[in-house]
This record gives sequence, C-alpha cells and structure tokens, in this order.
Amino acid sequence: MSCVGGGVILHEKISVGQLASIVILFQIGSSSLFLLASEAKHDAWISVAIAMILGMGILIFITMPIQSRAPHWDLIEILTRYFGKYLGFTVGLAYVGYFIYKSVRNVREFGDLVILYLLPGTPLDVVMIVLLAVGAYAIIQGIEVFFRVGQLVLPWLLLIYLVLFGLMIVSGLVNLKQLLPLIEQGWMPIWNAAVPEVISFPFGEMVVFLIFWKHVTQFNDFKKFTLISYTFSGIFIVLTNVLIIAVLGDLSGAYIIPFMFGTSLIEIGGILERMDPFVSLLLFGGVFFKQATYYLAAVLAAAQLFKVKRQVMVVPVGIAIFAGARMFKSYMEQIQFGFEHNLKFHFPIFQIVLPILLLLVMLLTQGFKRKRDAPQNE
Repeated sequence: MSCVGGGVILHEKISVGQLASIVILFQIGSSSLFLLASEAKHDAWISVAIAMILGMGILIFITMPIQSRAPHWDLIEILTRYFGKYLGFTVGLAYVGYFIYKSVRNVREFGDLVILYLLPGTPLDVVMIVLLAVGAYAIIQGIEVFFRVGQLVLPWLLLIYLVLFGLMIVSGLVNLKQLLPLIEQGWMPIWNAAVPEVISFPFGEMVVFLIFWKHVTQFNDFKKFTLISYTFSGIFIVLTNVLIIAVLGDLSGAYIIPFMFGTSLIEIGGILERMDPFVSLLLFGGVFFKQATYYLAAVLAAAQLFKVKRQVMVVPVGIAIFAGARMFKSYMEQIQFGFEHNLKFHFPIFQIVLPILLLLVMLLTQGFKRKRDAPQNE
C-alpha cells in the first residue's frame, strides 16, 4: 500500500478467474431461488432472458467502457476526476449510500428468511449481526482474500445446484408442459415484468464492479472474463426459472422461496428427501457473497472519499447496514418498498443514468483533450 494525500491506494490484485467467480456468485446470489418476473407467470423465464440481454447491453456499451477509459482508477477516482472535486464527492457519496442500501436489502432478506424457515426462535438482530460479522471479517482480510474465497466456494455451490436439479428431474417433478402456451398474453406482460425490475435486479447491478476492475492483474482481459461469467450466470438464472415453473407451474409466484418448496417435493425411494439444508447453504452462500460484495464496495468507496484506511470504514459502514436493515418493520414491507420504489426509480439512476452521464463527460473531456493536443503532435 502507499499513501497519497492522506488517503490509501490499494495495490491488491485479483486474477481474472477470481473476478469471474465473484461475478457469478454476485449475479446468482439468491436470485435463482426465487421466481423473477413472476407477474409474467409461466412466461417469466422469457422476461428474465430479455432483462439479461438488455443488462448485457448496459454492461458492454456503458459500464465497461467507463473502466476501459480509466484503467488505473476505480469509480470514486473517476467521478472526482471528471465531475470535479465537489460534484464528484457528492455523487461518490451517493454511490456509497447505494452500495450500503443494496447490502441492507440482502442482510434483511437473509435474516427474515432464516427466521421464517430455519431458526424461528432466533432474534432477527442476532442473525443479521452474524452475517455482517462474517462479512466484516472477510473485508478486513482484503480484496485478494475475499476474491480467493469466492473462487474456492463457487464450485461447491454450483455442485449443490446441479445435484438438486438432477434430483428434481429423477423424482419426476419436472413437467415442461407447464411452460406452455408460450407468450399466452402477448409480449407486453413479459416486457413489463422485465423492464425495469429484472434489469435492476440482478442484471444492472454490475455497476458495483467499477470499484474492483482496476485490481485485475490481466486488465486487458477483464472485459472478456466479465462477459463470460455474466453470460453464464444469466443463463443459469434463466434455466433455474424454467425449472421452478416446470415444477410448480403458475403457482410458483405464490411461494416466498419457490426453489426451496420445489426441492421439498423430492422423494426417491423413501430415502432421499428433505433437501432444505442444502437450499439453506445456497441461500447463505449466495446472500453472503452478494451483501459482502456491496459491503466491501461501500467500504472501499468511503475510504477513498474520506482518505482513510479501508479498515477504518469497516465498522461505521457495518453499523449503517445494520441500522438500515432494522428500519423495515417486516419482510413484506422491505419487499414492497423495494419493488415499488427502488427497482423502478432509484436503482436505474445509479445503474444507468449516472453511468451514461459519466461516460458522456469522459468522452467529451477526452475528445477535447485530443483536439487540443493535436497541433502539438503535427
């Protein structure tokens, strides 16, 4: 590490393989356990596929070009460079709030679901503090350690998914006829279910990697490996939605965690049944890496803004996340607020509007600079 102007510049490095692992874990998160775009009913998987393609467009044409034009800077450094000291600080602080709130949603969701399905007698605060404490410990260890752990955990989580998929098929639970008829109500319900909700969650969330991409050792390959891992996780989420609908039909949206209910129906020879513990592992693993990625991004961004060491911001950011998670009176209030306000209005600002403005400013600034320097090169 080296200090510049009282701040801390991290020289921690991550490999493209580690980047790909965290992208997959981050994108999948707990998304595959739920039926996304449930308003489209048995066409929900088409909505998810559309949102994935649109999210890829945002990634290719907006988010990654920002990093490509500033390979040695993270989001906060880019904002202060191109928006100026004061506006850049203000927008950067807003992104810290955005990262904290996204972590809040994951922490609260995890706490509520654990109490609902696994530990009904456990206080909500205890569950959330444990999750945050584990995340704080991982963040204190540094970027390299966090990304290495993701690379180690990913194969095991994918293996559990594949085993559960196979058991549902072998149990005869999968009925592909439940996907028919395709586009029964036309394209509008499918489109309305995809835009902007499913783009905002989970596909538009890739903006957080503007905090991490500069740390990739083989920087020239960050685009390729990000796109590969994004495509893999997107297809995985689509296929999981197909499986949920094929097992539960149009009733999928009636269950809080439809994937868990689907696996609870598994019964092979009276021996293999009750897969809830494995789904719980998927829930914990997915939510942990999702919330910890946002937690780490908020810590790094805040440390950059206030020019302090990363470790100094771990506790204040953690307290902010915990306090935010306790503000919701119930799980349903948190879900309702998220879908009615955040996914439709707030998140697109941070995922689409601000990145577009930033990219335009970068293009104009760099264009003026090239034009100004051109006569000197003749």
